[in-house]
Amino acid sequence: MEDRKGIPSKGKEKSSQQQAQPPQAFLFIDSSKPAQGSRQGRRNARSFVMQRARRERPWSTSKNAGKQASARRSSDSASVGTPDAPLTQPTTPQTPADLPSVGDIEYAQYGSYTDNSVFLSKQTVCIECQIFTCQPGQSLCPRCILLPPSASFRTAGIVSEGLLDPFGSFPVEVDSRVSELLTHFLSVMSPGTIAVDIRHQSDLIRTDWFGRALGNSAFMHSLLCAAAVHLYIVGKGSYFSIVYHKAQAVAAINAALSDPELGISDGNIAAVFNLLCVEESLLLPFFHDETSGEGEEPNQRMIHLNGLRRMVELRGGLRAIRTHRCLQAFILWHSTAHAIASFEPPYLSPLDPTHSSRNPNSSAYRPGISQHFINLCRAANIRDSLIELVDDLLNFAADLNAWFEDPACPLDPLDIQNHSSVLECLFLRWLRNDSNAESVRMPIEEALCIALLIFVVGVSEAVSPNAEPHYLHFPLSIRLQEALRAICRQDWMASPDLLLWILSIGAIATLGAHDFSWFIRQLTVACGEFGIASSCALIARLQQCVWVGFKLNPAAKRLWDEISLLRLGPLAISTDIYSTGPLQFQVPDVDYHRWQTKTWFDFEGPIIPKPIGASVFGDEGLYDAGLFYVRITP
Repeated sequence: MEDRKGIPSKGKEKSSQQQAQPPQAFLFIDSSKPAQGSRQGRRNARSFVMQRARRERPWSTSKNAGKQASARRSSDSASVGTPDAPLTQPTTPQTPADLPSVGDIEYAQYGSYTDNSVFLSKQTVCIECQIFTCQPGQSLCPRCILLPPSASFRTAGIVSEGLLDPFGSFPVEVDSRVSELLTHFLSVMSPGTIAVDIRHQSDLIRTDWFGRALGNSAFMHSLLCAAAVHLYIVGKGSYFSIVYHKAQAVAAINAALSDPELGISDGNIAAVFNLLCVEESLLLPFFHDETSGEGEEPNQRMIHLNGLRRMVELRGGLRAIRTHRCLQAFILWHSTAHAIASFEPPYLSPLDPTHSSRNPNSSAYRPGISQHFINLCRAANIRDSLIELVDDLLNFAADLNAWFEDPACPLDPLDIQNHSSVLECLFLRWLRNDSNAESVRMPIEEALCIALLIFVVGVSEAVSPNAEPHYLHFPLSIRLQEALRAICRQDWMASPDLLLWILSIGAIATLGAHDFSWFIRQLTVACGEFGIASSCALIARLQQCVWVGFKLNPAAKRLWDEISLLRLGPLAISTDIYSTGPLQFQVPDVDYHRWQTKTWFDFEGPIIPKPIGASVFGDEGLYDAGLFYVRITP
């Protein structure tokens, strides 16, 4: 087109040249004028990102986007004859049956899987970031849900720690199914992860765990696989999602293993840990119908366990993983739960041969009460190596009391939970003589150590609204009863409150179990001899020892109700009670021999990830350990 003088119009010529230019693949920004400090730079960066996004997805943020989209759909349908949102048909993912057995993670190939797409359906774009899709019925994507109301992806280039730039690449494609899994993880699974965090004050699971997964494909797929397991158990998910994300996680782990640094990175270790928990959950009878026909190898759990152990060893041990707090904590909790269930050393121990977790006195530490309990132990001739652990336990109990009683307590719940696991490992090591040169112990020392272990497990577990049995305590309570049967009343003459505390802890641990009747009858006799006439008097005596009232006071009141019923019964006190327990006048030879020749645990149970919100197991012997269940199989 020419103007009146026959000269081509400069504006039109410039427009035609712009249309002929290919799409710009890169945006160069002057480093001397950072984009975040320049208004024009921010505009250029946003324009470049949005242009590329529009080329990939048929949407726009302009005011006329609706009209343009309608016109585009009508023209496309008239010329092509295709639906608005074509579906990408999925292929059937390979199952983990092809996973080879491995003995060393350096040569481990978790399997080779082809890329498989999932069903895509028409979805709603997030009104905040205008990039990711939302779960049906929601207006925000899972990433925007994480932000506080004052934050905005459109005004902030970088979000809180652990989250990616909203215009960066997500490690997995977010469709309606992935959005559902992410929402389930963030709203259902993450709040109850730290058992002692009863007010859900910690945001570490979202920032340190989920936030790290946003930058690692293997980690994210393994997290989605774990969420799919939870959803499937509660009847809201599909088994296809479990298999698909497990396959993708294994493929991504394989790719990372070719790089010496990425192979043992935090994200890759976290992915293997998640897959270990998934494989343990698939051992449930609940999944038998789904897994029986797929030919999965029975040693999948051991493949991941051996791989996890090797990867952590190459990093320098569990204590060396300091760059990822949640990863270190989760492995610690999982390993400790395994150790208690089987009475074997933790498969990854945080302890060195001379380790002691003694910390400076807590702000809530009460020297008078603490010293009273230590004096009781000394009066009972408890050796110093165990009294050192008792002193550490008193600090832990003080922290826990402060945390439960004060909503403004500055303590970190993750540190408290870690402290409980370290204490459990220390008590297990003391019982097993792993680092104790003194091989000969007295029954009263062993009874105290087992009761201390039961105490730590009980006060640091998740709060349950129902009075459910503590399955992880059952094997410990069996050994506690054997030790108490090997003790006579003269051993308690100098420290009767210590006996009262041990019997109360044993009775609380066996509530609802077969052994409860033995403990409650022994406790009834002890209360009678020590002049305890009410639940308040019982709790007052127990509080002079190591105690966490928030968790144990309701249980102590239940014990008193049982004691009252027993006192009113026709067989309230029998003479046999004085020949079968710690108040007996002489220890029977058979009981002392049984204690001397004990084999501790002759069974072990798999650790099963916790299906939050589900009660499908019935009497399966499962112990709630926060992130996972421990199945006790005698």
